[in-house]
Amino acid sequence: MIAVAIVEDEESYAKAIINYCRRYATEKQIELSARWFANPVDFLDKYRGEYDVVFMDVLMPLMDGMTCARRLRALDEEVILCFVTSVAQYAIHGYEVNAMDFIIKPITFEEFSMKLDRIFRLLRRRATATVMVNSRGSVRRVNLRDLYYVEVYNHSLIYHTADGSIEAYGKLAALEEDERFKGFIRVSNSHLVNAAQITAVREDSLLVNGETIPLSRRRRKECLEKMAALLGGMGV
Repeated sequence: MIAVAIVEDEESYAKAIINYCRRYATEKQIELSARWFANPVDFLDKYRGEYDVVFMDVLMPLMDGMTCARRLRALDEEVILCFVTSVAQYAIHGYEVNAMDFIIKPITFEEFSMKLDRIFRLLRRRATATVMVNSRGSVRRVNLRDLYYVEVYNHSLIYHTADGSIEAYGKLAALEEDERFKGFIRVSNSHLVNAAQITAVREDSLLVNGETIPLSRRRRKECLEKMAALLGGMGV
């Protein structure tokens, strides 16, 4: 299921985008949901990282689209953002908030369909590369390539990433069963490590991003075998 948010104060344009989303989903035989927010304040207040794509008008009351986009990026750096505007000169500033594209009003289905084609190609590449982490009332989208390891600490999970640590609720066992974590190895009761980030294997520990991670004796053989299989699959 692809989740789309539409942040647009003009109802006619919002309905047009919703109808185009439905038509596109039918033609491409994909599952897609679309939700309309009439103002950016309401959108940000309710944002929990559940959307894959956000179509956002640039000129809106209460808060303009660029301001909303900057606040959105503080909550979610990875969601795909596409501006919808009648004034092209505003859209060229989209690089400031890592916008993927923009659509000029009035919107035609042909142009909208081409934008969605590009968006969904990116989403397919991302499908197994990111995970959403619920942390203290907000949601963070984490690129698995930037995730070093996950550890259990005080009944919480700590995600150690290239951008710092994120504390969240959950269980390592659930992550092990998640297909997206197939490149990770359970090296102890408390640690799930990204195999691609392991730089050294010692008798009772691993070196990951300069940190020493304990390696359970009973898991050592399984860990080495899985590392060999994963690295072999990567063509190393």
